[in-house]
Amino acid sequence: MKKIAVLISDGTEEIEAITPIDILRRADVQCDVFSVRGKEVTCSHGITIKADYTIDQLKEDDYDGIVIPGGMPGAKYVSECQKAVECVKAMFESKKLVSAICASPAVVLAKHGLIDGKKATCYPATDFIDEIKKRSIYTGENVQVDGNVITANGPRSAMEFALKICEYLQITPKF
Repeated sequence: MKKIAVLISDGTEEIEAITPIDILRRADVQCDVFSVRGKEVTCSHGITIKADYTIDQLKEDDYDGIVIPGGMPGAKYVSECQKAVECVKAMFESKKLVSAICASPAVVLAKHGLIDGKKATCYPATDFIDEIKKRSIYTGENVQVDGNVITANGPRSAMEFALKICEYLQITPKF
């Protein structure tokens, strides 16, 4: 059984977290949710999500990949969490799946040098695009795959992002 970790925090964009979780679980993936700021988080539109675990319990060797939803300040909190960044870097270096949507490709991946030279996309805000362009090739696509990295542009692409993760993992969700 495939195993994926999802990182959330206060300010995470709900649809970008819940959609991949739901789709991956429909594909019989063990999809565990890790919070970087306590077990219960309040997302960007006021919905509370209870994480399965806190970030200190994440052992990246136990997972096939990671999903980093966007939303602000959720992406910023993930980017500032040393344990989260260490886990993402370890998965990236191990050629495991690293996927991020909305602000997270810029705020988490680009900021920490994890998409240098790769094709990537992000939420179409100037600050995020500029951050991506400093380190990678900004494509502006809804969803972009480059090697073991999948990036997406935001809430409107959450389903496409989740399905691209399934395609990468060679699994099919049950609808």
